[in-house]
Amino acid sequence: MKKIIYIIITTILISCTSSEKLELKSNKSISETFNESEIKDLQIILNFFNEQICDSKKLNNDSLNKCYEKYCSEIKSEMNLKGGFNPKIDYKKQLELYEKINKENFNKIWKIGKSYNLRTKENFKDLELNYNGKYLDFLKKYGEENKTIHSYYESIKNSGDISPSTSAILILNYKLFEPSDIRSKLIIAIHYLTLNDDFNRNEKD
Repeated sequence: MKKIIYIIITTILISCTSSEKLELKSNKSISETFNESEIKDLQIILNFFNEQICDSKKLNNDSLNKCYEKYCSEIKSEMNLKGGFNPKIDYKKQLELYEKINKENFNKIWKIGKSYNLRTKENFKDLELNYNGKYLDFLKKYGEENKTIHSYYESIKNSGDISPSTSAILILNYKLFEPSDIRSKLIIAIHYLTLNDDFNRNEKD
């Protein structure tokens, strides 16, 4: 009987641990960088991305890690074969995601900028990382622990946004980002959501 109780308790503990690993608020550096409202919205963003790249919405930490491995490796393969890639995220749902996020919190990650089309001589709106936002502060801090993320941050800092060379750092070295770390999952999510918006947005300024 004691053995059965031990097995049940162990199973519950493992389940709780896996669940906690999916929560941004359980990470010390996240909770030290962002306030409660910001973490809540970052979790909404992360959950959306997780659902987009995984077949199942009922995920434990192990299966989620496999989703990230599969997604990142497929992006890398597509990039090698075609020289470009499609993030393959439902853009309509992504626009709906923005509506669920506090505008101030949105602006701590992104800003709406503009790009110029040389062929049509027109300006178009695009989504950019907010160079002065708190998310960039988070990247800088996390980069102090991880050299590859530091290179990623420096690339954004030098270019002002996600440049082709910035993307290459993530695509080619995604394993060095340590995607099992929930902070890296957040970075990967925001990276590809930003590129997906740029890939799909066709809004004149």
